[in-house]
Amino acid sequence: MLPSTSSRLQEGWGLGYPLRWGGRFTPPPPPSSPALSRFGARKGRRGVCWRERGQQQSVLRCRAQVDKERGQEGARSQGDGDLDGVSLVEDDKEVTALSTLREFKDYFFFRFSELEGRYQVILGIAVAFVICNMDRVNISVAVIPMSADYGWTPTQAGLIQSAFFYGYLVAQLPGGWLANKFGGEKVLPFGVFLWSAATFAVPFLTGDTGALYLSRAAVGLGEGISPPAAVDIIAKRVPVNERSRATTFVFGSMHVGTISGLLIAPALIKMLGWPSVFIVFGAVGVIWCFWFESFFSKNEERLNMEMEASTGAEVGNGNDSSAASTVKEKIKSEQVPWGAIAKSTPIRALTYIHFCNNWAQYSILAWLPTFYKDELGMKLHEAAQLSLLPALAGIAVSFFAAPLADNLVEGGMPVTHVRKIMQGVAFAAPAGCMLACMAGDEHLVTWLLPLGIGFQAFSLAGLYCNHQDISPKYASILSGTTHLFASLPGVFGVPFTGWLLDHTGSWSISLFVPCLFFYISGILVYTKWGSGEEIAFE
Repeated sequence: MLPSTSSRLQEGWGLGYPLRWGGRFTPPPPPSSPALSRFGARKGRRGVCWRERGQQQSVLRCRAQVDKERGQEGARSQGDGDLDGVSLVEDDKEVTALSTLREFKDYFFFRFSELEGRYQVILGIAVAFVICNMDRVNISVAVIPMSADYGWTPTQAGLIQSAFFYGYLVAQLPGGWLANKFGGEKVLPFGVFLWSAATFAVPFLTGDTGALYLSRAAVGLGEGISPPAAVDIIAKRVPVNERSRATTFVFGSMHVGTISGLLIAPALIKMLGWPSVFIVFGAVGVIWCFWFESFFSKNEERLNMEMEASTGAEVGNGNDSSAASTVKEKIKSEQVPWGAIAKSTPIRALTYIHFCNNWAQYSILAWLPTFYKDELGMKLHEAAQLSLLPALAGIAVSFFAAPLADNLVEGGMPVTHVRKIMQGVAFAAPAGCMLACMAGDEHLVTWLLPLGIGFQAFSLAGLYCNHQDISPKYASILSGTTHLFASLPGVFGVPFTGWLLDHTGSWSISLFVPCLFFYISGILVYTKWGSGEEIAFE
C-alpha cells in the first residue's frame, strides 16, 4: 500500500511512474506551497506546482531554441515577460507548439537518460519480456494462414505449436546454472538472440517440417533460460527494498507482450503476409540484443557504483543487500532435502494444481484464435483481437485478487484457507463459464469465455504464493520443481487438443472437456491435500 502522504509521488501519475517512484529526479515542492497529496494534487489539480514550474522551464527552453535558430543574441531572464509561451516571441504559434510538445514529453513520458542506472536496466529487461511473449504467441495467429498454405491438419498444427515447450522444458534448470556461472547480463541477451534468430528463420524453414519443429524448440530454449537470467540481474543490480517492484514490473510486462503480439500479428499478416510476423518480431529482438550489450558495456561501472552505494547504506542498517548471494550460500552449505520434498503431500498437491493450471492456460492460448475463426466464423483480425481479452481480464483480476488475499490474511484467516479460496475461485470461475459456453449461443461464448479465463489470475494469490508459504528457505527449489512438471501441458496438452479436434471435430470435446476435468480435479485435490503451513523438510 502507498503511504497516505509521500514526497516521492509529488510528480503526479505519468506513464513512467512505476520506475520513477523513488527516483533521483523527483522535484521538491516549493518552500511556500502546502503539502501535496499522495496523488500530487493541490486545489483539485494534479501536480499543479510542479507542472507550473515545468511549464515555465519548458517555455524558456523553447524560446532559447527559437532564438538560436533565428540567430538572435542574448538570453531572456526567467522573470521577463509572460510565462504562457505566447507573448515574448514573434511567432506565437511556433513557441506554443514547441512548448506543448516538450510538456508532453517531460510530464507524460519519462526521459530514459535521466533514469538511474538500475531503472534503465529494469526497463530494458521489461522490453525483452514484452518481445518474449510476442514471439511466443505469434505462432497461434500465424498458424491459421500457414495451415491453409501448407495443408496442415489440426494435429500437425498442434505439434508445431507444442515444439516450443520442448525447448522451454529442457531450459528450466540449465538456465539457472548458466545465470549463476556467467551472470544474467550475459545469459539474457544470449537467450533473446537465440529465440529471435529462431523466430526470424521460421519463414525460411516451413518447407521442412522437422526444421520448423527445431526452430520453435529453439525459441522455447531461448525463452526458458531468460527468466532466471532476469532474476539474477535484478538480484545483483537492484537493492532489496526495490526488488519486489522491479520483479513485478519485469514479469508483468509479459502480459503486454501477449496483447501486443495478438494485436500486431494480424495487421502484419493482412498487409504483408504471415512471413512478415516472424521477420519483424525476430528483427526487433536482435536489435534489442545489440542495444543491451552496448548499454551494459558503457554503463557497467556506473551500475556497480550505484549498487555499492545502496549496499553500503543497507549494510549499515543491518540488512543483507544481496538475497541472491544468501540463497547461493545456503544451497552450497546445505544439501537440498530432495527426498523430503518428493514425499511431501502438500508439495504433490501443489505440483498437480500447477499442472492443471497450465493445461488450461497453454491450451487456450494456443487454440483460442483458431476456435474463434473456425467455430464462430470470425475473420482473422477479429479472432486475434478477441484472443487478447483473457490477458486484459487477467490483468484486471490480478489487481483485485492480491489485495484481497493479503487483507484476509491480515484479518486473521489461516493462510491455508486463503490459498484454497483463491485457487478455488481461479478454477471454479472459468469452469462455470466453460459449462455455460458449451450450452450457450455465439454471443455468450464471445464474451463469457475470455471473462472466465481472466478469473484464472486468482492463481497468482493461490498456487504461485504457496511455495513461499510452505518453505521460505526452499521456495526457489519448490518453484522450479513445480514449474518443471507444469511445462508438460505445453508439450502434450496442445497437440492432444489438436488430435482430439482432428478425430472428433468438436471443440467442446477437444478444448473444453479436458480443461473442465483438470479444473474440477484440481479443486478437489487442493482442497483435500493443499496446505499453507510452513514445513520443516529437514
